[in-house]
Amino acid sequence: MEHQETKFTFVYNEIKQSILEGQIPPGGSLLSSRMYCEQFHVSRYTMNRVFDVLREEGLIEIKPRLAPVAAAVKDKWDLSETAVDILKQKDSILQLYRTFAMILPSLLVFSLQGCDVKIMPHYKQAMKDFRLGYSAGRWRSLSKLIYDILKIGGNSLFSELYSAFGLYNKFAFFTEDSACFSQLLLKGAVSGWGDIMDILKSGEPAVMYGQLFNIYQELSDFIECTLEGLSRKVPVGQVHKDMPFFWNPMRGQEYCYTRIAMDLNKKISLKEYSAGMYLPYAKQLAAQYDVSLATVRKALLELEQWGVVKTLNGKGTIVTEPDDEKIYERFLGSGFPEKALRYLHALQLMVLIIRPAALACAKHFAKEELEELEKALPSSETAYLTDVFEAILKHTTLQPFYVILAETNHLLEGGYYFVYFLSGEQIFSQINKKVLFAIRQLKDGDADLFADSIADCYRCILGCMKKNMAEKHPFSNGAKIRIPEKYA
Repeated sequence: MEHQETKFTFVYNEIKQSILEGQIPPGGSLLSSRMYCEQFHVSRYTMNRVFDVLREEGLIEIKPRLAPVAAAVKDKWDLSETAVDILKQKDSILQLYRTFAMILPSLLVFSLQGCDVKIMPHYKQAMKDFRLGYSAGRWRSLSKLIYDILKIGGNSLFSELYSAFGLYNKFAFFTEDSACFSQLLLKGAVSGWGDIMDILKSGEPAVMYGQLFNIYQELSDFIECTLEGLSRKVPVGQVHKDMPFFWNPMRGQEYCYTRIAMDLNKKISLKEYSAGMYLPYAKQLAAQYDVSLATVRKALLELEQWGVVKTLNGKGTIVTEPDDEKIYERFLGSGFPEKALRYLHALQLMVLIIRPAALACAKHFAKEELEELEKALPSSETAYLTDVFEAILKHTTLQPFYVILAETNHLLEGGYYFVYFLSGEQIFSQINKKVLFAIRQLKDGDADLFADSIADCYRCILGCMKKNMAEKHPFSNGAKIRIPEKYA
């Protein structure tokens, strides 16, 4: 199993990078320890340790009864060295902007439905800054407003993604230290940037999506032009440094044994281990996952508590038919509603990001590959969508998009809710028909309909999940989950 960073290291790195990348400007206030505790799901003790280390490194200043303030570390930087470092990472940076240009418009439109942007905490400041015109540093109020929208929209994964984007996008450098970018942004203001506040206030989702899509595409084009212009002025040779995007929505919530339980449950739900079959012995699983026997036993106990398996003394662990009574008892247990809501949020996110992913990679599918996928359509007892998702993932060339897709799918892989709340064969049959239709559309050259159909698969799953959770269990939060529409 992969090494997992501690909660302290995770929070420390996130805040430190926010300061170094200019997300928190010199003299700008950090959040209070209480707010960070809520955001990162850590204790006050952990936050105080993080603040102490950041203060010792000269990154923040702390005064009694006030939120910490970012120190003026930017003066220590050599701007030419910063430019060289950014140019070494230019491919990774451009991939990041191209990825978020594809997914942010739909996340914003979805989050704004039913919300009044005028009541957002940072709306007034953002509006004031836009009336004053473009200036270095004024981008922060808009960035904070976008974060407000994504956070208040009801799906915490959206704002977490946007925060990760802010840690890697080097936007402070482009807006405050690059004259080339500033000139491009000012020239492009007439094509949308100056109207973004009005766009966020408009109420027509399809129109808003189209306008935001154009703006973010234009932004990524500006970044590309800036990097190309910078490379002509600042020679860096052939040295390139990857800046791989990282996003782990399970940080602080996932343990080795839960990951093993989720993986085994995925294999059970996909009939790799069907009812009546024995799982590998604990020693074999320990070797397979490179963990201790104690960790494996804890994972097996987790599955047994769900009523998915049963351990027989002297024989091993056998897969059983789901036990509705145990499932119901488990549902009432501590933490389950939060996990269920997280799962539904992951489905929401997948509906919104899988369409642009499928559309972007459609051209990479070979005819022979599509024919193999079509022939491989299995019985209704298993999920054909899994095979097609893996194919889409394989053809996703943007590394940040690959990570986002993979991590979102990881949230869904537990399979707990898919198996326990639905009639498996019925839902598999519906989805398989939709996937087969999608493959045939791509074979006929219709990439848009292929992408729409794959998104419809996840939209269908989300609708069924929401309905079954509400009917079978007292899961009131599930009723509030909205199903994303098609915007493009």
